[in-house]
Formats: sequence, C-alpha cells, structure tokens
Amino acid sequence: MKRLFSIRFFTLLFFAASCVFASVSFAQVNIRFATFFPPTHGNSIIVDEWGAEIAKKTAGRVKVTNYTGGTLSPAPQSYDAVVQGVADATNTVLGYTMGKFPLTEVLDYPLGYAQGGRVATALAIAYYNKFKPKEFDQVKMIYLHGHGQGIFHSKRPVRKLEDLKGMKVRTYGPNADFMKLLGAVPVAMPMGEAYDALSKGVAEGILCPYEALEGWKFGEVLKYSTEDLLTAYSATFVMCMNKDKWASIPRKDQRIIERINKQYSKKQGDLWDKIILSGKNFILKRGNEIIKLSWEEQLRWEKAAEPVYGKYVANMKEKGLPGAEVLKFCRDYLKKNQKFI
Repeated sequence: MKRLFSIRFFTLLFFAASCVFASVSFAQVNIRFATFFPPTHGNSIIVDEWGAEIAKKTAGRVKVTNYTGGTLSPAPQSYDAVVQGVADATNTVLGYTMGKFPLTEVLDYPLGYAQGGRVATALAIAYYNKFKPKEFDQVKMIYLHGHGQGIFHSKRPVRKLEDLKGMKVRTYGPNADFMKLLGAVPVAMPMGEAYDALSKGVAEGILCPYEALEGWKFGEVLKYSTEDLLTAYSATFVMCMNKDKWASIPRKDQRIIERINKQYSKKQGDLWDKIILSGKNFILKRGNEIIKLSWEEQLRWEKAAEPVYGKYVANMKEKGLPGAEVLKFCRDYLKKNQKFI
C-alpha cells in the first residue's frame, strides 16, 4: 500500500513539475513595436513581415505587435520611449533627435546618395560595424537602414541654385543647415505634419525621396522634382529594442532573431528601392515634372554645401570623436559603390 502511494505521489509530482517546465518553455515574449509610418506604408508592412517571421521561427514564443502611425509613441520621442520601456522596439529617424547621435548624424548629410536604398542601407550598416558608436549603447541594435536619393521637391520649379532663395522648405536635423547654405528657409516638422504644411503654404518644398510623394501623398500638392544627385541625402533609420526586453528573450530565440535581422536588413534596402521607383512612377503618371540638373549646376550645389562637413568635423574633434575618419569612410564608400560619382 505504501509502495502504491509512493508511486502515485511521485507520478503526481513529476506531472506537476512537467507542467511548470512546460509553461516556462512556452512563455511568450510580447514586443510592442512603435513606428510613425501609416499602416499601409511599405515600412510598416515590412515590420509586420519581420514580426511574422520571428513568430514563425520561434514557434510563437516571441510575438511582435506593430503600433503604426505614432499611436504608441510620437516620432520624435520613439527612441527615448524604447530606452525608457514605454515601447519595446522602434523604427525611427536619427535626425529627429539632434545631438543624441553626433557621430552618426553624418549619414544623413547630403553626401550624394545617387543610387537609393541598397547603397544607403549597406553604408549605414558598414559604418556601424566599423565604428561601433557608443551613442547606441542604451539599446539593442536591430539594424540601421536609409532610403537614399533624398532630393528636392517643390510647388514651383527649381532649375538653378538661385530659385531656392527664400523658399520655405520642410526639412529636419542636419539638412536644415544644408538648406540655409543653399539660400532656402528651413521649416522643421515631423513627416506626419508635412502634407498639411505643404497644402496650406506653410512650406513650399520638401527634401525627401520619391517614395514619400506616394507613400505620404506629397505628390498630390507638389508638381516639381529636382534631381540634385550630387547632394542627395539619406534619412538614416534605427531599428532597435529595449535592452531589458531583449534580455527577456531566451538565448536560442535571440540567435534566431539575429539571423532574421540579417535577412531583413537586406530586404529593407531592396524595399526602399522598390518604393522609391513606385513613387517616381506615381508622379510621372500625374504629369509632374522631373528636372535633371546639369553636372555644372550640381557642382554648384555641392560646393555650397561643403561648410556642413567642416562644421561636423570640428564638432566631432571637440567631442573627441573620429569625425574626419567617419566622413572619409562614408565618402569613399559611396565613390566605390556608386556609378554616379
């Protein structure tokens, strides 16, 4: 009788322990992802796909919920929201928080991103891997990416430098100085506010890739695009996660996510090129005009922008950061990997 009782007792004990271990094994980690892009935008859709891939490869142990349109955090605050744990992860623009990423901000400068998102994204990742900037130490980096071919779009044609004089241009971050040097008046605001500003005349032009003319509908209120490719910029985005949230993910699932991140960093560059081409086709169908600046005119724009880089190098030197080395690295990378320059 005692033996039978012992067998039953240990059987129940084993069953209870198995239930506990099973519940631990299948505990789900929920990641709240914040983005300012609207739900139909390609950059929201790719986050949905990234999350679905994570859920699939981790057998549902890690789940990503994508909060689009700034519903979890406004764009300028989303990086800090991740640091503070208000959001678990984000895809945000570095230039929205000027001064927080001093070394990395050069990636947003008008370096001449002539060939789009693949090159801009590859450069951003190469920069991060080489210099490992400490300014991102507060988060777990997922990956950096950039759109490339950020050019000038306006209500009235811009065919030469003088046409920019006094024009109110929506911009952000380091490109405000760039616009001043070209004679324009920078008007800073998040992307989500730009359509109304352009519609109401608060801004007369904008620096952005062709993608935004369709994805954010700017092509409905702007009629001209000026291809100033020698001074085309890229907005650099950081995909990152709260460090404590990352630590809560089991190590084997972290390894799975790291592999997915490498795949999606390449997909992100491809996505930018796809939606940039779609945006260009969108305005051509509407009858908008694309103005291609002559080589001589582009050199004028490039020369006018040069003080931006001198200021950057000097500021980095004061902070004890390798600004001159970073600038040379970025310029050399673009020269090597683009046919235009």
